[in-house]
Amino acid sequence: MQSAQQIIGVNERLGNYAVADMQGTTRAIFDIGSGVSDNFTFFQNVQTRPYPLSNLSSNRFEIGESLAIESIGLIFLAAGYPNQANGVNNFLVAGACNPLLNLFIGNQRVIKDLDLSYSLNGLGSSNAGTTASSISANAVFRFETPIVIPPQIEFYATLQLSIPYGNVEAGSIALILQGTGTLLNPKSNF
Repeated sequence: MQSAQQIIGVNERLGNYAVADMQGTTRAIFDIGSGVSDNFTFFQNVQTRPYPLSNLSSNRFEIGESLAIESIGLIFLAAGYPNQANGVNNFLVAGACNPLLNLFIGNQRVIKDLDLSYSLNGLGSSNAGTTASSISANAVFRFETPIVIPPQIEFYATLQLSIPYGNVEAGSIALILQGTGTLLNPKSNF
């Protein structure tokens, strides 16, 4: 199923029939977690983390906005980011052990214990086109079926690691959800 069809179908099941008339877009949302921990929560309380720590002001989309998640990126930001050059690295090869992701939309778990380290092996298309360098290796996990975050419904993600990772001085972890989205369009599509 195409992402646009998935967005329209999910929104119509929720009674939002206007989404088919919204402006289509490509969208990436991100949130950054820091500190020493084996558990990180992303997109909750994003209003306390202004840009460049997150590009959202709330963990719910406004009316007319939605996102069909087609891929997830997990990256390590070196200390001093964004002021330090070359501060973005693939988190999965930077020393993380067994990163398990859970995604909740409206307090319903829609991704359960997804092992993101799968993107490092050669079995799927998620690691296509990488180079031999571990820092430049692909940190993106691609979905076979898009997962839709509709407007006005809270969402958050948790990341559990098998060992504590990171600290404020050494760097942070960024979770990026990316895919096809919609924006409020009171006039016409472009």
